Amino acid sequence: MKTLVIGLGIGRLYEKALTKLGHKVFTMDPDQSKQATFTSLSTAVYAHPKLDAVFICTPNSTHDSIAQLMAKHSRIVFVEKPGVMNSQRWKGLKAGYPNVRFMMCKNNMWRSYNEEFRLRTQAADLIKINWINENRVPSPGGWFTNKKLAFGGVSKDLMPHLLSIFIGLNPNTYEDFTVTKNTKTQRWQLQDVLNTQYGTVNQEGVYDVDDFAEITLTDGNKTYELTADWRSKQITDIGIHCYQRGERVKSFDLGLCPEAAYEQMIKDVFTQVDNEDFWQKQFNYDVWIHERTA
Repeated sequence: MKTLVIGLGIGRLYEKALTKLGHKVFTMDPDQSKQATFTSLSTAVYAHPKLDAVFICTPNSTHDSIAQLMAKHSRIVFVEKPGVMNSQRWKGLKAGYPNVRFMMCKNNMWRSYNEEFRLRTQAADLIKINWINENRVPSPGGWFTNKKLAFGGVSKDLMPHLLSIFIGLNPNTYEDFTVTKNTKTQRWQLQDVLNTQYGTVNQEGVYDVDDFAEITLTDGNKTYELTADWRSKQITDIGIHCYQRGERVKSFDLGLCPEAAYEQMIKDVFTQVDNEDFWQKQFNYDVWIHERTA
C-alpha cells in the first residue's frame, strides 16, 4: 500500500503505525526541520498521483480543502479529529466524491479492551467518561487556541475521543440517546496558561476557545456524562467511572490511546474497503460526532 501522511505532529504516530504494517509511507510537512519526504502537496501529488490512502494531520481549518484535493488522488482519505467545520461539510465531502472513502480518525473505537468495558458497564445506570487534565492546554496562543483555525477548543480536541468511546460502548444503540446537556466554557485567558505542561506558548497569539466541555446523554435508563477539560488545576482523570443508584461501583483508567488501536483501525479500514455497510456505519458515526461537537 502506498500512503501519504500530511502533517508531522500527530502524523508521526501514523507514519510509525503504517510503516510497521508494511505500507510504503511518504510524508509531507512544510516545516523543513521535520525532514518530510515533501514540503508541499503539489510536489507530493506530482510524484505520486495515485495513492491508496492519505492521512490529514494538519490544523483543523485546512482539513476540508486538503481532503477535497487529496480525494482526486487517493482511494481512502483519513481526517484527524475533529474532522471538518460541521456535519454539512462532512456530508459535502461524501456527496462530492462518492467513490472515495472518507473517515474521521476514531482510533479509540479500536481499543482492544472496549468489549471488556462494554460488559463491565452494563449494570451501571450512570457512566462518567472523563478526559480531565490538570494543566495540558495544547500550545496556547497557537492554532489550537485560535477559534478561526481550530473551530473550537477542547470540544474539538478531546470531546470527539469521548464520543468515540461512547459509541464504542453503545455501537448499536448510540442513536437512541438524547443529549440533555451540551456546554462549552472558556475558563482561562492566554495570560493564565503560560505554565502549561503541553506545547510551546505563543504569548503574542490568540486564546479564544472553550477549554472545558460537558455532554450528557440518556436513553431513559442509562445516562452518560462526558467531560473534557484542558486545565482543571486540580486533577488528571482520564477514565470511565460507573455508578449504581448514586454509588460509584467501578472505575477504569483510559490513559492515552495505545498505538495498537491505531494499527487495528488502519488494518480494519483496508480490510473493509469494499464493504459498503462498514463505510455507511463510519459515515453515520462521523456525522453524529460532528453534530454533537458543533
